[in-house]
Amino acid sequence: MFNIYKGNLIRLVKNFLFIGGCILAFAITFTIASGRFPIDFLQAGTPEDRTFFASAAMVLYFSFFTTIFVSVEYQDGIIRNRIISGFSQIEIYVASLFAQYSAVIIMYAAYLLGGVLGGARFNLHFLKLLGIFLLSLLAYVTVTNAIAFRIKKVVFSTILTMMLFNACFNMVMFGNAILNFMENETALKIGKIIYNIHSLGQWFSMTPFSFDFTNPGYGVMIVLSCLVIIPAFSLPLIGLKKRELN
Repeated sequence: MFNIYKGNLIRLVKNFLFIGGCILAFAITFTIASGRFPIDFLQAGTPEDRTFFASAAMVLYFSFFTTIFVSVEYQDGIIRNRIISGFSQIEIYVASLFAQYSAVIIMYAAYLLGGVLGGARFNLHFLKLLGIFLLSLLAYVTVTNAIAFRIKKVVFSTILTMMLFNACFNMVMFGNAILNFMENETALKIGKIIYNIHSLGQWFSMTPFSFDFTNPGYGVMIVLSCLVIIPAFSLPLIGLKKRELN
């Protein structure tokens, strides 16, 4: 399995879409963190606040990058060749997921470098926000990788993951209004959990622009991300050994 993972990493660092994404993550974060981005509300706050605000773009990026990267392996016959070489589909799936995790961490490093050069400084609170959001992003990528690996078709899987991103975005937009008018405490707690079960919800809850009624607490966010990762990792394994490639 390590050889598959290694091969995926080599493909990753040679992928122009990934290299371009990392460059953009650095450049956009630097521009926003340093206060050079020409939008008034981004001029306010600290460089740490502005740096964290920029992190949401990575959710959008991995909504299409993961599906394209994984689906091309089917399209180019890479996965079929690995099966012929004696690797199981489970090994290929796990290696694919770890490669996507590595992609997230590499891009996250580029993003953080842009933030630091833009003036952000690490403190305990900022590190806490970064760690919680990173975990939520890994959870999101677990889902997008599962979709890509099981569906196999690049166009169909990318449409599904972009629909997923759109659903998460709308949950944030409409969720703010809905939670604001919830008076029942039990309903509000359930609403907070639904709102924060995905990375965009957690991102907004931790920005300085958020509302108190959307934040369920950092501990709950961590638990929610873990509860996403476990089924998103496990469900694609069902029937994977017997699946035939067309």
